[in-house]
Amino acid sequence: MKIVSLNRMQRLLVLLFLVLSTWSCSQYSNKPMAVTFHNVNAKYNAIWQASRLDKELQKKQFSERKESYNSTLPIIIPLDSSFKQRNEKDSKELIRKASLVIDRHQNSHFIVDAYLLIGKGRLYQYDLKNAIETYKYVNSLEIRPEALLALYEIYLQQREFSAAEKIEEFISENPLNSNERKQFLLLKAYSFQLLNEPIKAVALLQEASKYLKKGDEKARISFIMGQLFSDNNQPSLALESYKTTLINKPSYDLQLQASLAIHQLEGNITALQDMIKDPKHEDNLSFIYVKIGQYYYAKKDYKKAKENWEKGGENNPNKGELYFQLGGLFAKQMKDYDLAAHYYDSAATYLSSNHPDYAKAQKLKKSWGTFSTLSNQINLQDSLLRISKLSPADLHSIFLKQQKDTSTKVTNAPVKIIPVFTRRPSSTDQQNFYFNNVQARIQGSIEFSNRWGNRTLEDFWNRRNKNVSLSLSSEVNRSTEKNLTKNVVSKDQAEENWLKAIPTSAIDKAKAAKIIEESLYKLGKLARLELAENELANAALKRLLTEFPSTGYEAEALYILYLSNEGATKSSYRSTLFERYPSSYFKTMILKLENGSLSENKEMQAQKKYEEAYERFKEKEFSSSFDNCLLIQQNYPGSKLEDKIVFLMALSKAGMHEITESKRLLEEFVISFPTSPLLKEATEMLKLMNK
Repeated sequence: MKIVSLNRMQRLLVLLFLVLSTWSCSQYSNKPMAVTFHNVNAKYNAIWQASRLDKELQKKQFSERKESYNSTLPIIIPLDSSFKQRNEKDSKELIRKASLVIDRHQNSHFIVDAYLLIGKGRLYQYDLKNAIETYKYVNSLEIRPEALLALYEIYLQQREFSAAEKIEEFISENPLNSNERKQFLLLKAYSFQLLNEPIKAVALLQEASKYLKKGDEKARISFIMGQLFSDNNQPSLALESYKTTLINKPSYDLQLQASLAIHQLEGNITALQDMIKDPKHEDNLSFIYVKIGQYYYAKKDYKKAKENWEKGGENNPNKGELYFQLGGLFAKQMKDYDLAAHYYDSAATYLSSNHPDYAKAQKLKKSWGTFSTLSNQINLQDSLLRISKLSPADLHSIFLKQQKDTSTKVTNAPVKIIPVFTRRPSSTDQQNFYFNNVQARIQGSIEFSNRWGNRTLEDFWNRRNKNVSLSLSSEVNRSTEKNLTKNVVSKDQAEENWLKAIPTSAIDKAKAAKIIEESLYKLGKLARLELAENELANAALKRLLTEFPSTGYEAEALYILYLSNEGATKSSYRSTLFERYPSSYFKTMILKLENGSLSENKEMQAQKKYEEAYERFKEKEFSSSFDNCLLIQQNYPGSKLEDKIVFLMALSKAGMHEITESKRLLEEFVISFPTSPLLKEATEMLKLMNK
C-alpha cells in the first residue's frame, strides 16, 4: 500500500510540475523554458502544417499551369487569378495556420517564418497589394532573401522595373544559398526576357541550370532557351537546347513540343507528317499542324502555311494565338485585309486577358475592323457612282442578274451535314442516364409518335386545339403558294428599294463623293499612324489628293505621306506642304521631328515672342500677330506653347476676316491638341463658323 501511495504521489508531483511549467511559459516571457516551449509548438505545429500546405500549393501551381507553346514561354510562371479560385480553401488555411504563430507564440524564433508563409498565402490568393506589404514588413524585422526574391518577382510580373531594380540591389548585397541563387538567376533572366534582351536571358538561364536537377523544371528551362535562341535566329543552338530538353525527363506535353521543334528546325517535314498519322498523337494534331505551318511560313510558302494553320485551329486550346498569327499572315504577306480583320477579331475573342498579346490583339481588332469598314464604304460608294451613269434599262438588267445570282446561290447552297458524334461505350452506371441508353431513346421516340403523331418543328406544337389530322403535304403546299405570291409582290418593291440606294441627283452624287473623300483620309491616316502600313497609307492618300485636289485634308495628307516615304519622295511632300501651307501646324510638326525638342533657353525665347504676338493681337494688329506666330513656329518648333500659338493664329485670321483659313486652323487645332485647355473654346468657335 505504501508503494502504491508513493507512485501516485510521484505522478501527482510530475503533473503539478508540468502545469506550473506551462503557466510560466507565457508567449511574452523571455525565460529559456518559455522560449523553448513556444519554439517547439510554433515549429512542429503551426509552421509545419503551413509549410506542408505551401509545398502542396507550389506543386499545384506548377502542375496546373497552362502553357502557350505557340509563343515563347515565360521563364517565371505568371501569377494567375484563376488559381486563387481553384485553391481558395487551402490558401486561407495556410494563412490561418501561419497566423497562429503570431497570435500565440510571440516570443518564438519563427515569427518571420510565419510572415513569409502569410506572404505566400497572399500570393496564392492573388492579393498582390497585401503580399507586398507583408514582405516589406518582413524586411523591416529582418532582411530575408526569401522576402526580397518574392518582392522582386511581384514587381517584375507587374512590369514595375524601377522598383524591381532597387530590390535587385538589396539581393546582390546579401549572401544566398544555392536554392536562392537559382531563383535569383531565373528572375534576373526573366527581367531580360521582359525587356526583350534574349541573349542576356539565355546566359543567365545557362548559369541557373547548374542548380537544377533533372526533371520537368530543368526540361522547361532548356525548352525556353531553345525558343529564345530560335527567336534570335540561332537555329543550331536552339536545336541543341531542344535536344537537351528531351534528356531532362520532361512531361509528355513538353516532350512532344520539343520533338516538334526539332523536326521543324531540321526541316524534317516527313517526320511531322508521320506524327499526324500516329494514333497516339490524335489529341495533339493541332500542335503538329501549327509546326508544319511554321515550317512552310519560313519557306515563304504562305498558301500551305495558311492551310496547315487553319487545320491547326480545329480543337486547338491555344486558338487565340493561332488566329493572331493568321491575322499577321494575311495582313503582312497575303495582303487580304478583310481576312486579317476577321482573324484579329477572333484572336481578341479567344486570347485570355492575362496573355502578353491580349492588349495588342484588342487594338489590332479595332484598327483592322475600322480599316475594313472604311475600305468597304469606299468600294460601295464607288460602285454606286459607277452604276449611276447607266440607263434605266441597264439598271433593270443588273438587278435581274443579281436576283438570279442570289437564287442560284440559295439553290446550290451546300446541304448542311449533320455531324455524327461517336460515343464512347458507356459504363453500366452510365446506362441509367436516358441519353446514354439507346433502347430507352428509341422507345421514347416511338411513344412520342404514337401520342402526338409526326409533328413539324414549330412553336406551340402541343396545343390541344391543333388539327392532328392535318396533312403535312397540304400545309407545305399552302405555304409555298403564299411565298410565291409574296415574292411576286416583293420583287417590284425590292427593285424600287435597290434603285433608291443609287445616287442619281447631283446632291446625292456629291454626298457619295464626300463619303469617299472622308473615308480615304481616315483610311490613310489609320494605315500609317495605327497600323504602320506605309503602302496602304500611300495608296489611299495619293488617291485622295488626285481625285479631290481641293480637299480640306490636304495639309495633313501631305504630312502623313511625308512620314510614309523615304528619300526624294519624302522631300517632295515636305516641300509641297511648306509651300502650300506655310502656316500649317503640320509644317511645325515636321520641323519638330527634324530639330528635336527645344532647350530651356529656346523655350524662354519662344515664350517672349508669343507674348509679343499676343500684344499685337490685343491691339488689333491681326496681320502682325499672325506673322509673329508664324515666325515662332519656324524658329521654335515643338515649344510648350504650340497649342496657344496655333489658336492665336486662328483668332488672328478671324480678325482679318479670313474665315476659311481660320476654320482650317481651328480644325487642325482640334485634331492636334485633344488635351489642350483651349479645346472647348476652339470647338465652340468651329460650331459658330459652321452655322
